[in-house]
Amino acid sequence: MFHFNNGKNSKSVSYLNRRVHDDALYPLVYINKNLFNNIIIFDPEVLRKKSSRETLPQMIGRVCVVSKSERMEFNSDRTNFVENSLTRDLLRDLESLNKLIQTEGADLKNGLKKSKNVPTGKAFPTEKEKDLKNGIASIFIDRKRNTTFYIPSEQIDLEEYIFQVKNSKGENVKKSDVTIMVNGKDSVKRVLNSVEEPCELIINFKYNDEITGVVISEILLSFEKKVSNISGRVQEKSLFTIQSGSGYKVSIETVSDIIHAIDKIYSTRNKDEYLPLIACSIRSVFEISSDKLLKTHKQLFTKFNVQEFNSRTRTEVKDTLLKNVLHIICLVNKNAKLRTKLSDVIDISFSTFTNLLNSSDFKAAIKNSHVGAHQSTRFLSKPKVEVSADVCGIFVVICDVMINMEKNDLVELDIVKVTESDIDQMFVI
Repeated sequence: MFHFNNGKNSKSVSYLNRRVHDDALYPLVYINKNLFNNIIIFDPEVLRKKSSRETLPQMIGRVCVVSKSERMEFNSDRTNFVENSLTRDLLRDLESLNKLIQTEGADLKNGLKKSKNVPTGKAFPTEKEKDLKNGIASIFIDRKRNTTFYIPSEQIDLEEYIFQVKNSKGENVKKSDVTIMVNGKDSVKRVLNSVEEPCELIINFKYNDEITGVVISEILLSFEKKVSNISGRVQEKSLFTIQSGSGYKVSIETVSDIIHAIDKIYSTRNKDEYLPLIACSIRSVFEISSDKLLKTHKQLFTKFNVQEFNSRTRTEVKDTLLKNVLHIICLVNKNAKLRTKLSDVIDISFSTFTNLLNSSDFKAAIKNSHVGAHQSTRFLSKPKVEVSADVCGIFVVICDVMINMEKNDLVELDIVKVTESDIDQMFVI
């Protein structure tokens, strides 16, 4: 509440708190920290039918509304809400709050008028007033520092997240006096090692004040895979992705066209109806990519003697596509120099790339995409299709990179061919 001394009136209040059409005072409304240009939803004249002794028809301040709900919608010029159950309830609550402030404030105003001394003053207490109050210890976190990282991350100096520490006397405290804990365990080195798997870590900063006791501040560090699109075209989101520092552009035109078509279908609302079609298309991408690589660099691949396979492998490799895909993956897994070359071109760490070459994942992706086998459409689901697309994505990139490599470059890698026993090992349970 404000009391205007002699010579002062509402004209001295910022123009932001004055309505354009009549210059009356009104509070500013902020929605999620953004100024909402609306003078109605918190109208100071909501109680205008009552006497002035019972209301505060002119008031200023800030009304802050914070919401993460998707139903918080606005009209095109953001001057009012789109009407729905959430916004109706919000408007009703704001009106009740408005009336409560005015009636309680009016009672306070009437009581103050009876006193000759008007208790107004600075918004901040004087040093003398500070001394009269019991202080609290505080740990201030540097909120400008990054809390989300891509894996594998670099080492992180956790102490750098401490902006300032104050004890209950208001004195600065050394950062070294703060205990740092990671997921509840003391971090003696105060440095977080490189994180290689997606996870979230809770970091606690703990200070034990000699007067008021323990104070703790907390931050959450998130570690995520860096995922980029695989496509022959520019688009915001693709079903085919790779854990790479940059997106990969496929040069095999037919594959690029199929990926683009799949992404168009998958972006529709009724994509669930097209899962069998998407699965078949993923299988086509596997087939075209593997055929192109096998024909381009025949010298790298073995002409297998089927009779040399064990009985289980002979059964499995009746699916020619499965045999070809596993042949390529086995070749990459068997040759570290080739893996290094591929990971460099793709812009992915060697360890991450190696972890992606799990033969079980490729076997599952091929079988899930074979909708003609064993009535597998009955078992198709969106998660299965998405996982198959991820596996297909890394396979496409491997084939595309190798197809575009010169034969002389491949010779320098001293590539060792895959044998029948290598393929047998991929079907060991």
